[in-house]
Amino acid sequence: MKRFCSGIKKISVIFLGFLWGAISFFWLFYSILFLGNFMEEPGSYEYAEGESMRIYGLIGCIIYFIVFAGILFYIPKRKRCLFMFLLSMILGVMVSGAYIFVFKSL
Repeated sequence: MKRFCSGIKKISVIFLGFLWGAISFFWLFYSILFLGNFMEEPGSYEYAEGESMRIYGLIGCIIYFIVFAGILFYIPKRKRCLFMFLLSMILGVMVSGAYIFVFKSL
């Protein structure tokens, strides 16, 4: 029974890491787009409207890092769980990036 609970915990850490990686990709992607005002072309009317949206990009980045720090402190202090979480998070970011930049363009 102890091995079963340990296996479930590992699987849940990996799944949550993958899910958080996918969420992180889109969250930071759009926050950085708003922060740098990269959504519209310079000189256009929409570009001038985007200047007021920069604060939302900054707030999005700050909230992301607060939530990410909370998640890292919530994970059990075992290095193995933290390593699995971070590795699956990176895999989730790579899969999301491949979906947006590779498969959507085909």
